[in-house]
Amino acid sequence: MILDRKKYWQFLEDELKAETEEFKKKYLTTAISLLQDKDEMFVAQFVKFKDGEMIMKFPVTRALPRKGEFLVCMVLPPLLQSYRNWGNRTYRDLYKERSSSTECVCIWTQPSDDKRIALVGFSNVSLDFANFIKEYPGLILTFGPQHPPIDYVMNLQRLVEQKNWPSISSVLDSDYIRKEWEPNLIKQDYVSDFVYNQLCLSDTMILEGPPGTGKTYMIAELCARLCAEGKSVLVTALTNRALMEIAEKLAVKEMLEDGKIFKTNITLDEQKECKSLESIKNISPMPSCLVLSTFYIASGFAADLSIDQPFDYVIMDEASQALLPMFAASRKMGKKNLWVGDTKQLTPIVTLNDDIITYNNYKPIVDGLYLLAENSSSPVYQLTTTRRFSQRSADYTGFFYSGTLIANNLPKPNDIPSLSSILSPDGGPTLIFTDMPSGNKTPEFATMLAAYIVGCILHDNAKKDIAVLTCMRKTTKAIQKAITQTVGAHKNVLIDTVARVQGLTTDITIFFVPDYSYIRTLEPHLFNVATSRAREHTIIIADKYVLDFSTIDKNVRRYLETLKKEKSIYVPDPDHGLGKTTSTLDYQRSIGEHFVLKITK
Repeated sequence: MILDRKKYWQFLEDELKAETEEFKKKYLTTAISLLQDKDEMFVAQFVKFKDGEMIMKFPVTRALPRKGEFLVCMVLPPLLQSYRNWGNRTYRDLYKERSSSTECVCIWTQPSDDKRIALVGFSNVSLDFANFIKEYPGLILTFGPQHPPIDYVMNLQRLVEQKNWPSISSVLDSDYIRKEWEPNLIKQDYVSDFVYNQLCLSDTMILEGPPGTGKTYMIAELCARLCAEGKSVLVTALTNRALMEIAEKLAVKEMLEDGKIFKTNITLDEQKECKSLESIKNISPMPSCLVLSTFYIASGFAADLSIDQPFDYVIMDEASQALLPMFAASRKMGKKNLWVGDTKQLTPIVTLNDDIITYNNYKPIVDGLYLLAENSSSPVYQLTTTRRFSQRSADYTGFFYSGTLIANNLPKPNDIPSLSSILSPDGGPTLIFTDMPSGNKTPEFATMLAAYIVGCILHDNAKKDIAVLTCMRKTTKAIQKAITQTVGAHKNVLIDTVARVQGLTTDITIFFVPDYSYIRTLEPHLFNVATSRAREHTIIIADKYVLDFSTIDKNVRRYLETLKKEKSIYVPDPDHGLGKTTSTLDYQRSIGEHFVLKITK
């Protein structure tokens, strides 16, 4: 199977159009509708900057931004700072009226002394914007949806058009064969030494890293060794967070202090977090130095290159989330390549729907790491020792990895007595069945059940890091409202879609599965990500008939059927999922009876 350059270019063109069209719908929607009906715009009051974070006051009567949600923050003219004066203006109309703006990301929420108000912190705020507003505490700011990353797609298009580069051709013009494959298992302790030796034998290595197996730690160790030998190294990843985690590892501390680690697009909070990190405007190879840059920026550097392979080594982290042309960019940038990812977890997020991808045979382009692993001329290796889980957790996650995971972590004592009746003393997953209306993305009783469980955890241990995950934004927003209104906003509670949290580690995960399109909500890659985030416990909330559906993936089914027999509980909805006739207080009382507990308010 040879995918010609026209196919690559057309895929990227179709993706570009889809991204533009989807954003255009929001851009031309009335701003008041995005604020009041769709929870995609927000109005809040600026408080101050602290430790590089922008702190805002939000009313709890409307949905709050989700942690990890990227937004555009704008200063509007005084008249338009009140949403009551927006009239029929669209998001585009308001954007044109802005006097200053920045992209930013929500990083925490917490309650304030006033129960009507929640405090929300944002990072990634530009220095220019910060300087513009810092003298105006109390200023009303408006937040809207982030613009799509069209530059990334356009950079990859430019690479696809470059036909006379052997490095690019080695990825884009190969004859690919779809076949079954199994990775070679790495069971030794010093993984970075093993990877170093393999890269001495081959120009490219693919490394599978299941959850919690120390991928970032290994990359940092390898970078330190290569740079000590005078090599130039570029590490590129989908997210800035993945790059910062490498910069913060102990293995590169001396390099950091010596000013030998550089990063593109350093933000105000990254500068506060890692003071010795050097800023670099344009990517450039430097002997004995490490450069960190996202796919979005590195793809532009690769497209502009007039010389082949200027870096000695290019390491792609989060490689399972890279489109196939990004691997061509990696080859063009580096003489030797290490691609680190997990083909059992999330593939790249694209706007094109699955039907178009299937009809046009775009799947190999989207799922690039898997295609390259199938056709690798050298062995593909997999890490096996996980430091995140107890062995019980590793055994369940191991359903997706042929039972190859070995835990190097003991289960922690159960410090959540309210839930002792349902949580395993050995850590790992618990399955809670309830009644959910079929086709309803926001089942009210189940949503209250999730909020109640969060309240139990916080009541017993207010410092626990909790992630509440779903597969759909509408479900996420409903759960966020329920949690905010019953237990308040908390810095250590993340409520988000599964697609946005690969790489996350938390203490406890609640995975909420509504009775809606199980092909989507129990998709195996998403399910694996959702159920492998927690160090201690994963609580899955699903409809009592979920296993009756034949469309569930075999590994997901095996996971759920095993868990149903071993550790599950049924919490019935007093209304049997038929609609709300019961008060919130009665819901809580009913839930409490099944958990045999009381929560002191």
